[in-house]
Amino acid sequence: MAYSSSYFLITILSTLLFIISSSQYSEAAIVFPLTKNIINSTSHYYSTKIQVGTPSTTINLLLEIGVQLTSFTCDDSGYDSSTYRFVNCNTKKCGRFLGPNQSSGGCLQCDFLKPWPHCSNQTCALSFGVIGGLSEDFFKLKTTSSSSNLLQNSPRRLPFACLTSDFTNSFMNRLPLGTKGSLGLGKNPFSLVAELSSAFNLPKKYAFCIPSNTESTGNVFIGGAPHNLSANLVRTPLLINPISSFYELVLPYTTSEEYFIGVKSIKIDNKRVVNFDTSLLSINATDGVGGTTLSSSVPYAVLHSSIYKAVVSDFVDMAATRNITRVAAVKPFGACFSTEGVRWTRAGPRVPTIDLELEGKNKSVNWRIHGANSMVGVNKNVICLGFVDGGLEPRTSIVIGGIQLEDNLLEFDLTTSTLGFTSSLLVKDTSCSISQFYRL
Repeated sequence: MAYSSSYFLITILSTLLFIISSSQYSEAAIVFPLTKNIINSTSHYYSTKIQVGTPSTTINLLLEIGVQLTSFTCDDSGYDSSTYRFVNCNTKKCGRFLGPNQSSGGCLQCDFLKPWPHCSNQTCALSFGVIGGLSEDFFKLKTTSSSSNLLQNSPRRLPFACLTSDFTNSFMNRLPLGTKGSLGLGKNPFSLVAELSSAFNLPKKYAFCIPSNTESTGNVFIGGAPHNLSANLVRTPLLINPISSFYELVLPYTTSEEYFIGVKSIKIDNKRVVNFDTSLLSINATDGVGGTTLSSSVPYAVLHSSIYKAVVSDFVDMAATRNITRVAAVKPFGACFSTEGVRWTRAGPRVPTIDLELEGKNKSVNWRIHGANSMVGVNKNVICLGFVDGGLEPRTSIVIGGIQLEDNLLEFDLTTSTLGFTSSLLVKDTSCSISQFYRL
């Protein structure tokens, strides 16, 4: 009898634990780990890992939102898969990859590049035919519905770009040491988001939460944020830039793959910044210049000089009212301060807040940037405003960089074209660390 009672109790507890764990998600999502990597005191990047092929190869990738395809160097990454398939050139499938109006595509020229295993001149070529080729293979994936750390094969081969290290070393020298490519989270019909959403019957959206330190791990969620968190998101429309940038070489779609948002104004300690040309905040429909985009591969916000000077001037003035002392600048930053007398809170150093007033559904919404997302500690005595002067002729007027995205949950809904965001999770006494994230 005691045995039966114990067995019954264990069964009930197991069922309750399953219900509680399952209720964190309205539906399953595909999860990739996300880490912060330090290069030096003023530079860092964010990376993830994928497992692809048979046998599976683990490949370290740079997190790059707004990039058309997941891509990596197939000639120096150890990738040699028996389930690899290339997309055949001069086919309708190749044409669909290369553009909405292409009936076929060009062929790869293996003789002119550093070949990888299974390189074929029949491969659908990227751009000029000497960069790499469109390929497909099975990915091993972790889902939020899994009760263990076991990975499962994707139900079908997923597309990616096989690049050559010659190309990445020559033209993509921004790839940090140790990374072999990028996790592409673009908007086109063949992006990893679109393919995984289709293969797993998930909503066509993704979310990520970038950790602010190297000891913690964040996540990328294909299929959207866990539903217990998505209700807390503030939403703003994602805007379309009608003109692709020069660097979007892989799939030459007309509109940009980058994610733009509508910044209406900037405030420092609730005071509007006014001494700049506000037309810079809009996207020019003719040439695609201007506007505000988000980037996970740029470490700090980059502003048009006109906007940068106005923001720095007002920030310095407001800092002075708090008895925060300005000191000599440390490159690449233009405004640095002594840490002496600066109070520290759970949201970082107590410095003037920066607010981005954004377009909302019925009224404006606010993205508040606290000290943890605005300041960079270059040493124990100096902190600098983590905004960089982008010059007088940048393509994009404001690029919101990685440090501004840290410890923020962001969800990109590609069906409704909206961005959901939390602002700093630190204010809510949590973070993007796996150990703390689900306390929100």
